Parts: sequence; C-alpha cells; structure tokens
Amino acid sequence: MRTVVVEPFGDVWAVRVDDVEPQLFARGRAAEDVAKTVAERLAAAGDHVEIHLFLRNGQKAARFVCLPPLSAEDSPLLIGGSLLAQAAANVDDTDQRVNA
Repeated sequence: MRTVVVEPFGDVWAVRVDDVEPQLFARGRAAEDVAKTVAERLAAAGDHVEIHLFLRNGQKAARFVCLPPLSAEDSPLLIGGSLLAQAAANVDDTDQRVNA
C-alpha cells in the first residue's frame, strides 16, 4: 500500500508520497486536493493508497483510502473522511452515557 501524507511544513503545507521529497503548498486545501489527485493516479495504476491529513497541532484530521478500479470502465474509488467528526461523535456518546 502506498501512503500520501499532508502535513504542516513550517508556514506551508507539504504533500509527501512514500517519504519522497515533498511538494509544498501555501494552503492546506490545495495540498489536500493534490494529495487526492496523486492517490487517484496511483490507484489508477493499480496501487492501493492511503491518505493521511494532519492539522498544524499534529492531530490526524482525516484518513482516506483510494482503491484501484475493478475494470477498465471504472474509476479509482476514494473513501474515508474526517476523523474529527468521528472523535466529536464519540465524545457526545460518552457524555450521554455519563449523564444517563
């Protein structure tokens, strides 16, 4: 499985693929978009790809998996999303159990 990481790099954002020299971007959104494009291209070539997105504080914000197409007519499949929403939901569930 290949790995694409989006993380802060000083005042900018870096996109790294398998510990290769990073591409740098001024905005995190641009870095995320490029990471997804890279993952889709790698998946189209037959690789399974994981994307990890990190916040400036080091917290993992999201995780995606991009799977190769099943046939020549298909496109790569990108699945996953924010881990922050999941963490918030888990906190809400814990709060509800404590207050019950």
